[in-house]
Amino acid sequence: MSEDRILPIAVTALRADEYSADGKNVVIALRTRYSNTERKYLVPIECFYDLIVDLQRLNGPGNRTPIGSSIQPAADASPAHALANGD
Repeated sequence: MSEDRILPIAVTALRADEYSADGKNVVIALRTRYSNTERKYLVPIECFYDLIVDLQRLNGPGNRTPIGSSIQPAADASPAHALANGD
């Protein structure tokens, strides 16, 4: 029997909305390629620590596809950011 492989869904937008009331979770909003609907998920903060470790592992020595782009700020920069940049 062949192994069933689940194809990933392309995410077009991912952002953190807010902390939960108890501060142990973050509300994450995401939008996928084939849907205009934004879905929200409650993600425990510990999951982000695991994600950071995974990203560091992926970008570590021996990886043939290092991250080629740097982190870019959100398109709607805050007024403080605009003042700091002289805009």
